[in-house]
Amino acid sequence: MVQHKLIAAALTLALAPSLGLAEDLVYLTTEEGEDRFIGTELKRDYFSLASYLEYEEIQTFCGPATVAGVANSLNIERPSPDRLYPWKLFTQDTLFNEANQKLKSFAMVEHEGLTLAQLDTFIENLGLVAEHHFADETSVDALREAIKTALSDRNTRFVANYSRKALPQEGDGHISPVAAYDESTDTVLILDVAKYKYPPVWISVQKLHDAMMLTDDASDRSRGYVLVSAP
Repeated sequence: MVQHKLIAAALTLALAPSLGLAEDLVYLTTEEGEDRFIGTELKRDYFSLASYLEYEEIQTFCGPATVAGVANSLNIERPSPDRLYPWKLFTQDTLFNEANQKLKSFAMVEHEGLTLAQLDTFIENLGLVAEHHFADETSVDALREAIKTALSDRNTRFVANYSRKALPQEGDGHISPVAAYDESTDTVLILDVAKYKYPPVWISVQKLHDAMMLTDDASDRSRGYVLVSAP
């Protein structure tokens, strides 16, 4: 029995580099994650995003949940849902205006989510400005600069479309906003809209790029990111 355990442990160590180490993830809810957040300078977006970020109502609604939080964090006119009248707020269901229903209906998004290009158009149909970039056309250095530039601009948000497999976390394609960057560790803070699964997490820019490089089967392209801003 002891020999079997030793063999299993050796195999785990041998496979770890190729599978990725979960220890590379630093969750915001840990002391290390908190200290990193307190110490970093590029974190202004966190406050507006965290104030409005909600969890995905359906497990394929990471896109709509992210878009609702991002839209509410920017200075644009909001809709007035019947159940919240007279207050105004973007919610995951109010995002499906006529243009977005034509792009991809509520039922289809519920079934298969949104690709990177669809996410871009989905955002633009709300009156926001969106610019998407595929990871296979973006170097790690360019990704880092895009993150830093977006986080330095009060009017811009950075939305990541990546695969959890590369982190590694359970699941595959996912969409969530980036809320902070720490220069000393070269890590970004992802605010996960699947709050029932994972809290916000710090990962390296390299790991984020790796996670964006994995193919989205729905589009047969790499994943990537969207820069979102108010018009």
